[in-house]
Amino acid sequence: FSPQHDKDVPLPPLIEVQLMSYKWFLEEGLRELLDEISPISDFSGKKLELHFLEHSIGEPKYQPEEAKSKNLTFEAPLKVHVQLINKETGEIKEQDVFLGSIPLMTGRGTFIINGIERVVVSQIVRSPGVFFSANSAAPGMHSAKIIPKRGAWLEIETDKKGIITVKIDRKRKIPITALLRVFGYEKDKEILDLFKDVITDVEHDYILNTLDKDPSKEVDEAYQSIYKKIRPGDLATPENAKALIQSMFFDYRKYDMGPVARYKLNKRFKLPTPNEKKFHTFQVEDLVHILKYLIRLNNRELRPDDIDHLSNRRIRAVGELVQNKFRVGLLRTDRIAKDRMTVMDLDTV
Repeated sequence: FSPQHDKDVPLPPLIEVQLMSYKWFLEEGLRELLDEISPISDFSGKKLELHFLEHSIGEPKYQPEEAKSKNLTFEAPLKVHVQLINKETGEIKEQDVFLGSIPLMTGRGTFIINGIERVVVSQIVRSPGVFFSANSAAPGMHSAKIIPKRGAWLEIETDKKGIITVKIDRKRKIPITALLRVFGYEKDKEILDLFKDVITDVEHDYILNTLDKDPSKEVDEAYQSIYKKIRPGDLATPENAKALIQSMFFDYRKYDMGPVARYKLNKRFKLPTPNEKKFHTFQVEDLVHILKYLIRLNNRELRPDDIDHLSNRRIRAVGELVQNKFRVGLLRTDRIAKDRMTVMDLDTV
């Protein structure tokens, strides 16, 4: 920073990350969340439906300096145009609804909350996607973690006997073959054929070892055994278990890989899966590729990942952090709206 060297060097906008991230939240992030919970229908799904149409952010009541001197929050009202459809009579009502105030960011990348200037600090997290690491409990064996943007984590590991197990959301271990059966590979032969090309050594046939250890031989048994591990104590019928697994992995509200993970999986396994919202839930072919990679790691053909490397991490900036908090509030609103629809008369709604 000496005058003769630096007089022509313009200083870049150092808080651009904050400003752009919050701008993204106000313009796109909010829209994404509203689309996610819209439409809200009552529990039976036959009477009422509530759609969120376009949203608008009004003008702030006070300017930043004024808010600071009066100990107020620098915020603007969020209004959403809402459409209520009564399915029984076919009548449609529309009006603007005030959803609450949203704090605005000042030009300096700060928020003013009750007159105090605050900053949201970016967070560095493990990037969504899949990571392979050596299994410390069993030398020479490896494990994989599938981390979505939101939803259940899958931790797949090979133990020292060469059996591949999976933990769903840190619960008890399940043989991986039970999960494969549930995802459409019903017969033992189908499962063995999937991995024919990566099993090189007959003595270390990980899939065969796992099949021998797997108590369930039918799809319904596999569903039930998984359900018992995830929800111990509940009555495990095949129907309950199917519904649970469907919603856990294939429902966009519960499970979202996010664009980052999809991109990284496509790049690592050279997949042609398009990076669109409908492919952001759990994809069974990804699981097959991950297991093949894991077996090749155990065969010492590949190297595990370095979790501390920055290519395996990403930054969650202010927009995304606020969006996650906002989602929690919206889901609560969604539940309240559902309860009200069930309780109130249809005439007064």
